[in-house]
Amino acid sequence: MLSSFLMAKMPFVIIAAETGSKKASNQPGSSAYMMWILIVVMLVVFYFLLIRPQRKRAQEHEQMVSRLKKGDEIITIGGIYGTIKKLGEDFIVLEVDRNVRIKISRSAVSRRISPVEQEEEEEMEDSEVETEEIEDSEEEYEEESPREDQLGKEEE
Repeated sequence: MLSSFLMAKMPFVIIAAETGSKKASNQPGSSAYMMWILIVVMLVVFYFLLIRPQRKRAQEHEQMVSRLKKGDEIITIGGIYGTIKKLGEDFIVLEVDRNVRIKISRSAVSRRISPVEQEEEEEMEDSEVETEEIEDSEEEYEEESPREDQLGKEEE
């Protein structure tokens, strides 16, 4: 009885196996194409978001460094502000204070300070000096004015 049942249902099992194998053979081929398309899309995105902007920044920095001249004020990568006193092929002599000069690599220049930025820095330095003067005058006032405990002793 079981054998007659299996024989009766066998054509359906064979047909189901054949259709399943056709679907399975079509799927890996289409997923391989999708995988290659995804890889190409990712490469394009990386190019436009990472590689291209980095190349552009490097090219702009190279042009800025090549246009430097004696007397320009710059900031180094380490954050040192100074004025260019001498230019060499691959080095710069930078004056950071009166009679204090350092020799740096051209590639260590971060950016050139524009005149607007120089004015802002000078204003900030002036405001810091004014703040220090105010604090000094407050300390002098406190020293000159009699304290409450001194007033009480003088009255007695």
